[in-house]
Amino acid sequence: MSENFNKNRILKNSLLLYVRMLFTMWINLYTTRLVLQNLGVEDMGVYGVVGSIVSIFSVFTGGVTSAVQRFITFEAGLKEGNVNKVFCSSLNVIFILAGILLIILESVGLWFFYTKINIPEASKGAAFWVFQFSILTCLINLVSIPYNALIIAKEKMNAFAFISIIQVILNCMAAYFISLLNDRLLWYALFMLLTSFIVRLTYQVYCRIYFPESQYHRGIDKVLLKEIGKYTGVSTTSGVLQMISGQGLTLVINWTSGVALNAVYNIALQLKNSILSFAMNLFKAIAPQITKTYANGEMEHYKTLVYTGSKLEIFLIYFVIIPFLFRTEYIMKLWLGNSLPPYTVEFAKCIVFISLLYAAFEPIRTAVLATNKIRNFMLIPESFYLLVLPVSFISYHFSQNAVWFIVAVVFMDILTACLRIYLASQVSVLKVRDIIKKILFPAMFVGGLSCAVCYLLDFVCSYNLLGFCILLVINSLLLIGIIYLVGLSNHERDIVNKIAFKLLQK
Repeated sequence: MSENFNKNRILKNSLLLYVRMLFTMWINLYTTRLVLQNLGVEDMGVYGVVGSIVSIFSVFTGGVTSAVQRFITFEAGLKEGNVNKVFCSSLNVIFILAGILLIILESVGLWFFYTKINIPEASKGAAFWVFQFSILTCLINLVSIPYNALIIAKEKMNAFAFISIIQVILNCMAAYFISLLNDRLLWYALFMLLTSFIVRLTYQVYCRIYFPESQYHRGIDKVLLKEIGKYTGVSTTSGVLQMISGQGLTLVINWTSGVALNAVYNIALQLKNSILSFAMNLFKAIAPQITKTYANGEMEHYKTLVYTGSKLEIFLIYFVIIPFLFRTEYIMKLWLGNSLPPYTVEFAKCIVFISLLYAAFEPIRTAVLATNKIRNFMLIPESFYLLVLPVSFISYHFSQNAVWFIVAVVFMDILTACLRIYLASQVSVLKVRDIIKKILFPAMFVGGLSCAVCYLLDFVCSYNLLGFCILLVINSLLLIGIIYLVGLSNHERDIVNKIAFKLLQK
């Protein structure tokens, strides 16, 4: 078996990450509830809007994140790769970028904060310090990138899972302890800064102990810098376009409806991230091997990882979103309490569908990034997606209903996903017909049958916690059967049978 393509390692890392997910997902959901209760809708909206300013300007370093992960993983996939050279060059470049970003945020960012953001007068003083703490948090996270990338490239998911658990526990503690303090918005931002610092230090200590490649030295390899620069330039431009569309939606909501709907949108985005974490654990286990197999020229293994990985991402997220769509209001009240802000249910339903698109596309995206042929693939779809701003604004303006705003966002996400798939087929060995045959058709069959089953279960199971748990368990068991019979190919079923046989023997 190829060292870069290892099914046993994928299985082991997936299980590790799922244990981590089962813990972190529920802690994150509970943390969101605590933040909403202790900050209130208005201050939570302020925190989201102020944080979006930092996100707007930190997008210029987003391309570096993608580049560092790609080049470190690619180098680790080569038989005689020099990972230390890539790691140190990346870290030194990031130190320079962190200084530049600090200057930009304390000048242009501060001007934007005072002149362009709609913040209640009573919260402006605290919001300023939230902005300062958010800047420092951003810079700390930036310097952590090479360490995080090295852990993932080495596929040491046990460390990744452990550090993630530490982070969510600290976040939950922060959300709880602000209830004991005054100036809660200010203290919450400070606690988030301290959490980032602790996590950053943990990453560095772990890498220094276990990876000799993380031994730091000064200097930047000029040839490597040129390659990373090209990749970063395209990725950063794509990130700028994503920022305009993503953070632009936050600002459009703020300008048209105020911070209350910003809080609803923030809740929906956190829900999307929590649901994505369920499926993205498998992706984290597969992603390094996609890049490594491409680097080593193992094209059949490369394609297998992409097609099977994308399909399994969809199947895994079905376990969450199908019951959620039938019991949305009950789940949201169970999570946030009975007093839901207006439009919370509608935003949640639409956002979970978008999370399905994101999960399905990630293996394809990683496959293209591994080729380093990324210009058209990254720039054309993001340019097209800018239309989401006028389309969503017009939908809201004429309807005066926030539901049409989020429906317009979903519509644009679907169109953009189709465009991305077409462009992926132009720059890689992936083919549209294979994507339709091996990913889309099985996903549609499994999704249709599962929705029909859950629709019937919804009538039978009562609307309380016991009824919901019964629905969830029965639906999950039946979904496993549907996936096995309809969703898997003959070869994939053989692999599942062998794994199940080995587990039974043990």
